[in-house]
Amino acid sequence: MTKLILVRHGQTETNLQGKIHKHSDSEQLTAHGIAQIEDTSKVLKKDNPIAVYCSKEKRAIQSAKIISDKLNIPLFETNGLEERNWGDYAGLTFSEIKQKAGMGKMSFEERYTFNPPNGESWKETEERLLRTLNKILAENKDKTIVLVTHGGSIRIYMPTLLGVNKEESYKYDPDNASISIFNYEEGIFTKLVYNDNSHLEK
Repeated sequence: MTKLILVRHGQTETNLQGKIHKHSDSEQLTAHGIAQIEDTSKVLKKDNPIAVYCSKEKRAIQSAKIISDKLNIPLFETNGLEERNWGDYAGLTFSEIKQKAGMGKMSFEERYTFNPPNGESWKETEERLLRTLNKILAENKDKTIVLVTHGGSIRIYMPTLLGVNKEESYKYDPDNASISIFNYEEGIFTKLVYNDNSHLEK
């Protein structure tokens, strides 16, 4: 059985502002975000992961490097784990994006396939994320691995991991440096914990 540990990167200033990160931006973690991931690393030790994978966004790499260093495990910066690219709408809050794009008037299918200008649709993001996850799982059968990624990426993963409809994604909003754990065997995911932030200093 494979154990998949999803970790959202630590806090950034953009997170504090409630805004959407731009694709390939250079923003680093806040001092609090660094402390969050250090606390997360302590908790992950008990699971004995053999590797940490992360998206190629700076905030994810910084978070994963802390985990890699603290646990003394290899780090793999991996294309395909990145947050959805919101294109010209990046830098806005999600409420502002919804208003600007007229999402309130869209059906679910329209929202699922909607492409922001110079960006990526939910459908395209999901296909990319699942393709990357499946490759990582195939390479780590019966091992424990950590994936450091983004709130939106974890949200998009949830319907597949939980076996529910895609509309259920709206319910999930993982906290910075939170931990979500799933067992995986023969194509089936079993949830152990979602959005555990009990290890973080409030």
